[in-house]
Amino acid sequence: MGKKVYIQLCIRVFLISLNAILIFYFFQKGYLINGSGFSLLLLFQSFLCFDYLQKLFIDVEKTVDCLLHDDFSNMISIDKRSNSLHAKIAALQNKYRIKSQQHTSEQLIFTNIIESLTIGVLILRKDSNEQIEVFQLNKAFVDFFKIPKFYKWALLKEKITPLVTIIDSKKWKRVKHTISLTVNDQVESFFLKTSITHTNEFEYLIVTMETIQQLIDKKEKESWYKLMTVMSHEIINTITPITSLAENLDSLLQDDPDEDTLEELSQGLKIIKKRSLHLNNFVNTYRQLSELPLPDKKEINFTETIKNTLDLFAQEFKENNIQLNFLHEENVTILADKQQLEQVIINLISNCLYALKEASTPTITVNLSTDQNRVHITVSDNGIGISKKIQKNIFIPYFTTRKDGSGIGLTLTKSIVEAHDGNIFFTSENGVTSFKLSFDNTVEN
Repeated sequence: MGKKVYIQLCIRVFLISLNAILIFYFFQKGYLINGSGFSLLLLFQSFLCFDYLQKLFIDVEKTVDCLLHDDFSNMISIDKRSNSLHAKIAALQNKYRIKSQQHTSEQLIFTNIIESLTIGVLILRKDSNEQIEVFQLNKAFVDFFKIPKFYKWALLKEKITPLVTIIDSKKWKRVKHTISLTVNDQVESFFLKTSITHTNEFEYLIVTMETIQQLIDKKEKESWYKLMTVMSHEIINTITPITSLAENLDSLLQDDPDEDTLEELSQGLKIIKKRSLHLNNFVNTYRQLSELPLPDKKEINFTETIKNTLDLFAQEFKENNIQLNFLHEENVTILADKQQLEQVIINLISNCLYALKEASTPTITVNLSTDQNRVHITVSDNGIGISKKIQKNIFIPYFTTRKDGSGIGLTLTKSIVEAHDGNIFFTSENGVTSFKLSFDNTVEN
């Protein structure tokens, strides 16, 4: 408290004490009238002291009450702020007012971000008593269900029954699920994903929904962006030196060419030809990828096809001391385009050969098996592996880590496999890289 307050309190306590001493003295001497008069004066002084203290703390109490209820309407006057206690309370009030405004602004930004998303977002909050309330939901979410925004969980859960059956309200957990909704007699598929966040008081469940078409469009845009990046990089790297070289050759032609100049012109033209052929090959590989014909499916002996394709590499296996393990079932038949599947095996084995260049005991394992109505083939090697940094890019057209690679081998392989209604994925861990292919439409013997 301020110096003035201490002085006033000291004076009031001194006067009350002095008055009490006088009252004791007068009553002891038998001066009853004087004693009674000073007693009334003591009561009056005590009342004034209590009133002073009440006025001193009433603004503090009001401000604290307002802070407890997030009410910042009460203001301490400038005059009262000369008192250090009032000044500190006013500073505390201003601090919480700024924090509240900042929190409101952040909440508004958070809400606007969620509202701007094209994926549906629902955030539920659960307290220690297992009471659930809707913390946030956006327009996209309610539009998927064609319902109004219900912020009461009891009302909302009746309108989103397909989700409630997946989201266990008693025990929230992370979920990735595909669901189908029928809204206005139209069926649409969605990808549902949930995540959980904990705070001191609450548990939050974040539910996101997006249509399968949204996922496809997103992946398609990402693929096109990556493809355009690689293509533009390749074209610019080819054209830039040609342009620079052409300008240099043009300047040489301005003078009378001598023997050295003619030799330099010849070298420059050879470089231009080489780079032009490279660009032409690049375009041809793109044509090969983009104009991949539909598979001409016929019944083939897949075991024999793989065996014959591996025989093409027999000399390379021998020269590089590569051990080949071909594990297979006899006479596995499949409806497929023989030439295209041969190309798939060639591409995968070529990658193995590159990966095994530095291996001490190079080994390639090809495993062919069947499972009910599916055919599985796994091609593995113990080479350099695929680093996590590039794993997401290996199926992108023209992406390659090889100096002499075209970057379409795995892309072409994936396209052929998918054209045969199959799928392909890979693992690279513990010193072994494996490409696993799976096909439908096996043919009964």
